[in-house]
Amino acid sequence: AEYMGEKMMTRTFLIVCFVAITFSLPVLKSPRAWVQINTSRDPSKPIIIELDGENAPVTAANFLTLMQNHMYDDTVFHRVIPGFVAQGGDPTQTHNPASRHLEQVNSIPLEVKAVGEAEPKYFEPLSNETPVLTHQLGSIAMARTNDPNSASSQFYFVTGPEQNVKHLDGGYAVFGKVTQGLDVVMSLQQGDFIVETHVLAPENVVLDSKNL
Repeated sequence: AEYMGEKMMTRTFLIVCFVAITFSLPVLKSPRAWVQINTSRDPSKPIIIELDGENAPVTAANFLTLMQNHMYDDTVFHRVIPGFVAQGGDPTQTHNPASRHLEQVNSIPLEVKAVGEAEPKYFEPLSNETPVLTHQLGSIAMARTNDPNSASSQFYFVTGPEQNVKHLDGGYAVFGKVTQGLDVVMSLQQGDFIVETHVLAPENVVLDSKNL
Protein backbone atom coordinates (compact mmCIF):
# COMPACT_ATOMS: atom_id res chain seq x y z
CA ALA A 1 0.00 0.00 0.00
CA GLU A 2 1.11 3.58 -0.56
CA TYR A 3 0.32 6.62 1.55
CA MET A 4 1.31 10.24 0.76
CA GLY A 5 3.60 9.06 -2.01
CA GLU A 6 5.59 6.80 0.26
CA LYS A 7 5.37 3.05 0.45
CA MET A 8 4.35 1.77 3.80
CA MET A 9 6.49 -1.11 4.90
CA THR A 10 4.80 -3.82 6.83
CA ARG A 11 7.01 -5.56 9.28
CA THR A 12 6.11 -8.85 10.76
CA PHE A 13 7.41 -9.60 14.17
CA LEU A 14 7.72 -13.18 15.26
CA ILE A 15 6.93 -13.50 18.92
CA VAL A 16 8.26 -16.67 20.47
CA CYS A 17 6.50 -17.78 23.58
CA PHE A 18 8.19 -20.20 25.90
CA VAL A 19 5.63 -22.39 27.58
CA ALA A 20 6.55 -24.69 30.41
CA ILE A 21 5.23 -28.12 29.53
CA THR A 22 4.36 -30.35 32.44
CA PHE A 23 2.99 -33.85 32.47
CA SER A 24 1.52 -36.07 35.13
CA LEU A 25 3.01 -39.42 36.09
CA PRO A 26 1.92 -42.06 38.60
CA VAL A 27 3.87 -42.15 41.85
CA LEU A 28 4.04 -44.75 44.59
CA LYS A 29 2.83 -42.85 47.63
CA SER A 30 3.39 -45.83 49.93
CA PRO A 31 6.93 -45.72 51.35
CA ARG A 32 7.34 -49.40 50.45
CA ALA A 33 5.51 -51.97 48.35
CA TRP A 34 6.31 -55.58 47.55
CA VAL A 35 5.92 -57.58 44.36
CA GLN A 36 6.63 -61.20 43.44
CA ILE A 37 8.14 -62.68 40.30
CA ASN A 38 8.31 -66.40 39.56
CA THR A 39 10.66 -67.46 36.78
CA SER A 40 11.15 -70.53 34.65
CA ARG A 41 14.49 -71.10 36.36
CA ASP A 42 12.62 -72.36 39.44
CA PRO A 43 8.88 -71.59 39.34
CA SER A 44 8.40 -72.82 42.91
CA LYS A 45 10.83 -70.25 44.37
CA PRO A 46 9.53 -66.67 44.22
CA ILE A 47 11.64 -63.56 43.90
CA ILE A 48 10.28 -60.92 46.28
CA ILE A 49 11.14 -57.33 45.44
CA GLU A 50 10.76 -54.37 47.78
CA LEU A 51 9.88 -51.21 45.85
CA ASP A 52 11.06 -47.91 47.29
CA GLY A 53 8.28 -45.34 47.04
CA GLU A 54 10.12 -42.93 49.29
CA ASN A 55 13.23 -42.47 47.18
CA ALA A 56 12.04 -43.52 43.71
CA PRO A 57 8.28 -42.90 43.61
CA VAL A 58 7.88 -42.46 39.84
CA THR A 59 10.10 -45.38 38.84
CA ALA A 60 8.58 -47.72 41.44
CA ALA A 61 5.05 -46.80 40.37
CA ASN A 62 5.94 -47.41 36.72
CA PHE A 63 7.21 -50.92 37.48
CA LEU A 64 4.25 -51.74 39.70
CA THR A 65 1.72 -50.46 37.17
CA LEU A 66 3.29 -52.49 34.37
CA MET A 67 3.12 -55.54 36.62
CA GLN A 68 -0.54 -54.89 37.41
CA ASN A 69 -1.20 -54.70 33.66
CA HIS A 70 0.60 -58.04 33.13
CA MET A 71 3.14 -56.47 30.79
CA TYR A 72 5.92 -58.64 32.25
CA ASP A 73 4.11 -61.93 31.81
CA ASP A 74 6.20 -64.41 29.78
CA THR A 75 8.94 -61.84 29.10
CA VAL A 76 12.46 -63.18 28.72
CA PHE A 77 15.68 -62.32 30.50
CA HIS A 78 17.41 -61.45 27.25
CA ARG A 79 20.71 -60.14 28.64
CA VAL A 80 22.49 -61.98 31.42
CA ILE A 81 26.09 -61.08 32.19
CA PRO A 82 27.53 -63.03 35.14
CA GLY A 83 28.99 -60.78 37.80
CA PHE A 84 27.10 -57.79 36.43
CA VAL A 85 23.36 -57.85 35.67
CA ALA A 86 20.40 -59.96 34.59
CA GLN A 87 18.19 -57.84 32.35
CA GLY A 88 14.61 -58.44 31.23
CA GLY A 89 11.25 -56.76 30.87
CA ASP A 90 11.13 -56.16 27.12
CA PRO A 91 7.45 -56.78 26.28
CA THR A 92 8.34 -57.67 22.69
CA GLN A 93 10.67 -60.49 23.79
CA THR A 94 8.55 -63.31 25.18
CA HIS A 95 9.10 -67.04 25.61
CA ASN A 96 6.02 -67.72 23.51
CA PRO A 97 5.96 -65.44 20.45
CA ALA A 98 2.18 -65.47 20.57
CA SER A 99 2.36 -63.82 24.01
CA ARG A 100 4.25 -60.80 22.71
CA HIS A 101 2.88 -57.57 24.14
CA LEU A 102 2.20 -55.10 21.37
CA GLU A 103 0.92 -52.24 23.52
CA GLN A 104 3.01 -49.09 23.52
CA VAL A 105 4.95 -48.55 26.75
CA ASN A 106 5.71 -44.92 27.48
CA SER A 107 9.12 -43.84 28.67
CA ILE A 108 9.67 -42.19 32.04
CA PRO A 109 12.20 -39.57 33.09
CA LEU A 110 15.37 -40.53 34.91
CA GLU A 111 14.77 -40.31 38.65
CA VAL A 112 17.65 -40.28 41.14
CA LYS A 113 17.55 -38.91 44.68
CA ALA A 114 20.76 -37.48 46.11
CA VAL A 115 21.76 -37.87 49.73
CA GLY A 116 20.56 -34.88 51.73
CA GLU A 117 17.89 -33.83 49.24
CA ALA A 118 14.18 -33.89 49.99
CA GLU A 119 13.11 -34.79 46.44
CA PRO A 120 14.60 -36.85 43.62
CA LYS A 121 16.28 -35.16 40.68
CA TYR A 122 14.60 -35.75 37.32
CA PHE A 123 15.63 -35.79 33.66
CA GLU A 124 19.42 -35.82 34.07
CA PRO A 125 22.06 -37.88 35.93
CA LEU A 126 23.59 -36.71 39.15
CA SER A 127 26.94 -34.97 38.72
CA ASN A 128 28.98 -35.09 41.90
CA GLU A 129 26.22 -36.01 44.33
CA THR A 130 25.89 -39.41 45.98
CA PRO A 131 22.59 -41.19 45.31
CA VAL A 132 20.52 -42.55 48.16
CA LEU A 133 19.90 -45.77 46.22
CA THR A 134 23.16 -47.21 44.92
CA HIS A 135 23.80 -50.36 42.92
CA GLN A 136 24.24 -53.23 45.36
CA LEU A 137 23.95 -56.97 44.97
CA GLY A 138 20.22 -57.62 44.56
CA SER A 139 19.27 -54.07 43.57
CA ILE A 140 16.73 -53.61 40.79
CA ALA A 141 17.03 -50.66 38.39
CA MET A 142 15.69 -49.46 35.06
CA ALA A 143 17.59 -50.14 31.86
CA ARG A 144 17.78 -47.39 29.24
CA THR A 145 19.58 -46.25 26.12
CA ASN A 146 22.10 -43.40 26.05
CA ASP A 147 19.14 -41.07 26.49
CA PRO A 148 18.70 -40.67 30.27
CA ASN A 149 14.94 -40.40 29.81
CA SER A 150 14.39 -43.48 27.66
CA ALA A 151 13.57 -46.05 30.35
CA SER A 152 10.18 -47.67 29.86
CA SER A 153 9.76 -51.29 30.94
CA GLN A 154 13.15 -53.00 30.81
CA PHE A 155 14.81 -53.55 34.18
CA TYR A 156 17.84 -55.34 35.55
CA PHE A 157 18.87 -57.12 38.71
CA VAL A 158 22.39 -56.46 39.96
CA THR A 159 24.21 -59.80 40.21
CA GLY A 160 27.77 -58.60 40.70
CA PRO A 161 29.83 -56.95 43.43
CA GLU A 162 29.78 -53.22 43.99
CA GLN A 163 33.02 -52.58 42.11
CA ASN A 164 31.47 -54.00 38.94
CA VAL A 165 28.42 -51.73 38.99
CA LYS A 166 29.29 -48.57 40.91
CA HIS A 167 29.87 -46.66 37.65
CA LEU A 168 26.10 -46.89 37.11
CA ASP A 169 25.31 -44.99 40.31
CA GLY A 170 23.57 -41.68 39.74
CA GLY A 171 22.96 -42.34 36.06
CA TYR A 172 20.48 -45.21 36.27
CA ALA A 173 17.36 -45.32 38.42
CA VAL A 174 17.56 -47.87 41.21
CA PHE A 175 14.06 -48.33 42.64
CA GLY A 176 14.17 -51.35 44.93
CA LYS A 177 15.90 -54.52 46.05
CA VAL A 178 15.41 -58.25 46.24
CA THR A 179 14.42 -59.32 49.74
CA GLN A 180 13.83 -63.00 48.98
CA GLY A 181 14.96 -65.31 46.20
CA LEU A 182 18.36 -63.75 45.53
CA ASP A 183 19.66 -67.26 44.86
CA VAL A 184 17.16 -67.52 42.00
CA VAL A 185 18.28 -64.17 40.63
CA MET A 186 21.91 -65.26 40.77
CA SER A 187 21.09 -68.46 38.87
CA LEU A 188 19.19 -66.78 36.02
CA GLN A 189 20.39 -67.63 32.53
CA GLN A 190 19.74 -65.94 29.24
CA GLY A 191 16.44 -67.19 27.87
CA ASP A 192 14.81 -67.76 31.25
CA PHE A 193 11.41 -66.09 31.43
CA ILE A 194 8.86 -64.76 33.87
CA VAL A 195 6.16 -67.32 34.61
CA GLU A 196 3.93 -65.18 36.80
CA THR A 197 3.88 -61.89 38.73
CA HIS A 198 1.95 -60.71 41.77
CA VAL A 199 1.53 -57.46 43.66
CA LEU A 200 1.65 -58.44 47.33
CA ALA A 201 -0.84 -56.90 49.77
CA PRO A 202 -2.34 -54.68 47.04
CA GLU A 203 -4.73 -53.18 49.58
CA ASN A 204 -1.74 -51.41 51.14
CA VAL A 205 -0.45 -49.96 47.87
CA VAL A 206 -1.28 -46.28 47.43
CA LEU A 207 -0.70 -44.66 44.05
CA ASP A 208 -0.96 -40.96 43.34
CA SER A 209 0.21 -38.65 40.54
CA LYS A 210 2.99 -36.08 40.23
CA ASN A 211 3.46 -33.21 37.80
CA LEU A 212 6.96 -32.87 36.34
